[in-house]
Amino acid sequence: MSEPLRLLLVEDSPTDAELNERELRKAGIGFVALRVDQERTLIAALDGFQPDLILADYHLPGFDGLRALAICREHAPTIPFIFVTGAMGEESAVASIKAGATDYILKDRLARLPAAVSRALEERRASTRHTQAQTALRDSDERYHQLFETMGSGVVIYRPDPTGESFTIASVNRAVERIEGLARADLLGRDLETVFPGVAAIGLLEALRRVARTGAAEQLTPALYRDGRISGWRENRVYRLGTGEVVALYEDVTERIEREARIRRLNRTLRTVSACNQDLVRARCEQDLLRSVCRDLVEVGLYPLVWVAYPDPDGAGGLRTGAAHGGQTALRELDQWARDPERVRASLTGRALREGRTLVGTAGQVAGLAAGIALALIHDQEVLGVLTVWSGGAEAFDGEEVQLLEELAADLVHGIAAVRTTLERNRYLGQVGQAMRGTVAALTRTVEMRDPYTAGHQQRVAALAAAVGRAMGLAERQVEGLYFGGMIHDIGKIAVPAEILSKPSRLTPIEYQLIQQHAATGSQILAGIEFPWPLAQMVLQHHERIDGSGYPRGLHGEAMLLESRILAVADVVEAMSSHRPYRVALGMEMALAEIEQGKGTHYDPQVVETCVQVIRAGGMRLPEAADFAGAAL
Repeated sequence: MSEPLRLLLVEDSPTDAELNERELRKAGIGFVALRVDQERTLIAALDGFQPDLILADYHLPGFDGLRALAICREHAPTIPFIFVTGAMGEESAVASIKAGATDYILKDRLARLPAAVSRALEERRASTRHTQAQTALRDSDERYHQLFETMGSGVVIYRPDPTGESFTIASVNRAVERIEGLARADLLGRDLETVFPGVAAIGLLEALRRVARTGAAEQLTPALYRDGRISGWRENRVYRLGTGEVVALYEDVTERIEREARIRRLNRTLRTVSACNQDLVRARCEQDLLRSVCRDLVEVGLYPLVWVAYPDPDGAGGLRTGAAHGGQTALRELDQWARDPERVRASLTGRALREGRTLVGTAGQVAGLAAGIALALIHDQEVLGVLTVWSGGAEAFDGEEVQLLEELAADLVHGIAAVRTTLERNRYLGQVGQAMRGTVAALTRTVEMRDPYTAGHQQRVAALAAAVGRAMGLAERQVEGLYFGGMIHDIGKIAVPAEILSKPSRLTPIEYQLIQQHAATGSQILAGIEFPWPLAQMVLQHHERIDGSGYPRGLHGEAMLLESRILAVADVVEAMSSHRPYRVALGMEMALAEIEQGKGTHYDPQVVETCVQVIRAGGMRLPEAADFAGAAL
């Protein structure tokens, strides 16, 4: 009966450790476990517990995951080490693998843990078998030959010259023939630098010399090998045999390196798309949007040059730059290049504009940049322009990168359409606002032509009401509506005979009733006109009082609009402090005394207090109409 797996958990959270154990048991993996969370207990466990497998969190109290990995590599270099962590960025993941971690699993994907453990154990068993085979190599040439030839990794045995500076290829396995594309007969007995002239550039030659001299094994970081015949990424591990020969065990990791580079490139593109989507939210105009997107593509996406071009309505086939970002030299050349209709028509950008689709290839030689992608910006089947992105290398954009950039282009089109729609809407609203203000002006002039006193009264009430509203903290839009309400609050008086309005003596009861009708009449006049503020209700309620003693409806308290409560106070203050046809002005002190006496009964207390403050702050004078929005009316 085999012994259970000895599992060492480097984890400060008992709960997370239990989750790891539960996932392994669910997969039928038997084990005994020990959990540690400090550096000293980790070292003790490596010596005493002698684990078969190590699962470690990346973030630990007192030391991090990479330190834990270094300790394990020092004390138990052959034990599989898997990070199980809540978060690990791309750079940290690559660094951990380079440092010797077998794998890493995110805690929100624990379902992958059993497979990773099985794979790590299998890799360790394979490594153990390889080590055992190396030992058996001295005893059995046949067994050595079988192992040597069947390995997937390339294996080269080098024989150093007496100085230890040059090396002759003594033996290679089949994997070397496959990786290098050379027959064994072309390699054996030849000088290393003659066959592979690029070995010095990738550091392999110096590593062979060191290992031949010291006997200490070395693992080299992946390096790009190039010569006139072949190129590719190589990862070498170098050992010295008991015979004094040096072995290089290596992999062609080109596919892995390119995949990692591609992942990094796609991550940059994703971050760029995210940054550009934020630009869509923040942009207030089309020019800002285009500049921000171009800047993010260069600064976040690391593309050397980006250009948004629109058809030039005044040019014969040329393009107009909407925005561009890149180096100063590239931008200067781009500006000249864009002015040449022939070059533009022949370029990727010109073709994308004509064909209305995405094109990848040679975008047009600008500042030494050639490879690029041109993305047609299409809205409602109309090609608005082209987003052209140049690449820093000769390689073409791959399918996933093209797809992400097409999504970005679609988002940019949406943003362009949105800001144009907003601009058009604002222009329309401005026209509507002007029309509305013109309507108020016309109504004000109607009253003024019939009763100049009422017109002056309305202007002063409007100015005071707006000042009070602003002092009370009302939004500027609401203050503007309050001002317009004041400007026409007595519009209903056009239905009152002029001789009553200007009568110098006391009104009869019937005449007073006619005067009281002006609030309802004014509301009726305004009822058919659509305003962005409740002007009709302001006019209807401006003679109401909060205790219900006003007219025409006897409203109480907050049944009155706040604007109407403000107009009611402003109306009284202006009327008492100004001359009337039938009496001289009573003065500002008496007007303020009137509203303070009626505070809480006739008038809103907050409105009264604010009105008194405004008047006293203004030197006991009414505010000037010109100080407020819409005063030009």
